[in-house]
Amino acid sequence: MARLVIAVSGTPGAGKSIFARALAKKLNAQVIDLNALIQRKKIYRLDVDGTKIANLPKMRKEFIRAIRASRSPIIVEGLLAHLLPKKYLTHVIILRTRPRVLERRLRARKYPKAKIRDNVESEALSIILWEAVQAHGMGKVYEIDVTKLRPGVAVKLFSDALDGKVSLRPGKVDWLEEVFLTNSE
Repeated sequence: MARLVIAVSGTPGAGKSIFARALAKKLNAQVIDLNALIQRKKIYRLDVDGTKIANLPKMRKEFIRAIRASRSPIIVEGLLAHLLPKKYLTHVIILRTRPRVLERRLRARKYPKAKIRDNVESEALSIILWEAVQAHGMGKVYEIDVTKLRPGVAVKLFSDALDGKVSLRPGKVDWLEEVFLTNSE
């Protein structure tokens, strides 16, 4: 089997960093923090409200350089990890979190109200999941609802999926009604 290069992505606050570290420990893999890479290489611009917008082509080039410099398994984590080139990734894991829980986490991080709303709606609409499926196909993408799971349990679930014991096929998580029907009442 080829070297594992696993992307871990999801909405901010889903637990990507914690999960990626736990998975890396289990697989004896190197972790690439995509956000830190973008920051360190200064491959972003600031939009009008000061938000960093990554230069995706440069991000992809830096990622390719980083994985070519290593022979070990790699876990790359970050909000944009699912947008990395298909041919370099063996698996793409999208972490999902119940929108109400996500909202509490983002409030605790002092996110502005508009950004919290945007992220909660993005999670409810499964935006990141379907971007990943569009880029990598259903067979390479794994969806894990981590709302009530400890990192070790989520890692075990992914390991079981790799062994064919469980299915983490995309599209099983649906929070549309929770967000949009509750907000419209």
